[in-house]
Amino acid sequence: MEQRIIIAGSGGQGILFLGKVIAYAAMKEGKEVTWFPSYGAEMRGGTANCMVIVADELIGCPIIKNADFLIALNEASYKKFFNRVKENGHVIYDSSIIQNSNSSERKKIHPVEASQEASLIANPKLANMILLGAFLKVSGLINIDNVVKALEEIIPPKRRELLDINKKLVLRGFSIIEN
Repeated sequence: MEQRIIIAGSGGQGILFLGKVIAYAAMKEGKEVTWFPSYGAEMRGGTANCMVIVADELIGCPIIKNADFLIALNEASYKKFFNRVKENGHVIYDSSIIQNSNSSERKKIHPVEASQEASLIANPKLANMILLGAFLKVSGLINIDNVVKALEEIIPPKRRELLDINKKLVLRGFSIIEN
């Protein structure tokens, strides 16, 4: 089993953090992982994406040509990476921000009002955690308990106040996706 995930959006949306949480939680389950970040010269507001591969065996290359999953947090990223999702792959996106979705008979599309849901619990800037929960439900790739443990270990001490909020957001994202 090898699952390829592209996570994309703008700098400051928690793109790299989202990828790091997925990678770390998968490592906790004994899986092989690569995490390959890429971002523009401007950290906040510029482009950002990361590629995460989770596998049972050694991973030869961290670069993803055809993804099994795309998690998109803005429209530009959605448009840029949509065609890199392989047939029967999944596209999970923030429908609060991305208005123009492609319909596809060859891909499974999962719109999630992530920014709106995040604002109901805490802050729309934490939409990445709603999308993480949605990804966990759609993919079944990682146990949600390991993701919560990963959050506890990854979130730095100066941001500890966000731990309980992030957990709530992940659980909310997990619960709003239809089976």
